[in-house]
Amino acid sequence: MNHRLRILLAVVSLLLSLLPSPALAESAKVRQGVKQVEARQYKKAMNSFRDALRKDPNDAEAMTRIGDLHASGQGVPRSDREAVKWYVKAASLGNAAARFALAARYASGRGVGEDPAAAAKWCRLAADQGHPGAQSLLGYLYEHGMGVPRDESESLAWYRKAAEGGDVAAQKLLGWRHLEGSGVPKDPTAAAMWYGKAAEAGDPDAQVRLAGMYRDGIGVPKEPVEAAKWFRKAAEKGNAEAFAGYGRALLYGRGVAQNVPAAADWIRRAAERGVPEGIFLRGVLYAYGRGEPKDDAEALDAYRRSAEEGYVDGQLQIAGMYLTGRGAPPSDNTAAAWYLRAAEAGSPDAQVMLGWMHEVGRGVPKDLGESVRWYRRAAAQGNTSASARLKRLETPRGETSPSLQKKSTQE
Repeated sequence: MNHRLRILLAVVSLLLSLLPSPALAESAKVRQGVKQVEARQYKKAMNSFRDALRKDPNDAEAMTRIGDLHASGQGVPRSDREAVKWYVKAASLGNAAARFALAARYASGRGVGEDPAAAAKWCRLAADQGHPGAQSLLGYLYEHGMGVPRDESESLAWYRKAAEGGDVAAQKLLGWRHLEGSGVPKDPTAAAMWYGKAAEAGDPDAQVRLAGMYRDGIGVPKEPVEAAKWFRKAAEKGNAEAFAGYGRALLYGRGVAQNVPAAADWIRRAAERGVPEGIFLRGVLYAYGRGEPKDDAEALDAYRRSAEEGYVDGQLQIAGMYLTGRGAPPSDNTAAAWYLRAAEAGSPDAQVMLGWMHEVGRGVPKDLGESVRWYRRAAAQGNTSASARLKRLETPRGETSPSLQKKSTQE
């Protein structure tokens, strides 16, 4: 995961923190109001919470609920300032959810002047009370040095507490950190465990990450059925990446009964939303006339668009088309350029092809040193074809291309 995505995850963590977690209802009127909120009877809920305050002017939970309604604009005009007013009252009485909500607003400047120190103060109070959202936000504050000294170990400790308490944003962050080895040991099994918790909680982003891990056997055994299940769950919640993942499963019948028309529908939806995998798979549909009319020009265009977005399978496919002249004008130079992009991105298949092209001088200068270098990079990733070609370099042979244009690059 790149630096940009790391920042995005951190921002998502903060944005999720801006919504206070439900507090435990205590008074009868508050319980009634909570049920009315669940039924979307927001004006009635506001009346119930105000009735609770008339009965007990120090009912901090009723205050917090009123703040929530003002913050969301449910039953009353949306007003962050009005929400903050109620959160301040409830926070001063010790309500953890209100303290968290107040901390989040001081951190973001919503309805109150941005004040990292105040954010850290209220966040610490709520976190010490065991509020998972506050613990997650406090981890964020320590990670970025907002209102507290920047401290990676302290940040991680709070993220763990939040994740163990059920905070989905913290669970996803820990999943990513263990997957990438960022601040923690690289541990795909731990990553799958945290993503699994967030997925079980219904988070579509975690569901699509978990699905991909089951599909590729990262941190969990390869389980096509599990992969298809989680892709479907995330797709049904509108996750565009899942559209492509579930579409692929349906297209090839992996973990689910093959259904080309349904696959084509999901793939189109992914492509229309600019998902590189979806764009690539749309190319596959055109290339083989499955769910779309057979059209090499449309296939080439889709492969190119996905390749330009950095999708390695697209880069491999378009390189192969130019190398063989199937569906594209023959051009060794163009093929080599696309193989180079995929090879630099870490694709062992592309590395072997580039090694072969340097070995025989197709599209690039003949250079055995470069050939060996690329073969070694591919072999280090366990590519058996690369290992075999390294051994055969000492034996004279003809210019037979390694058979790497495998169906897997299309699937």
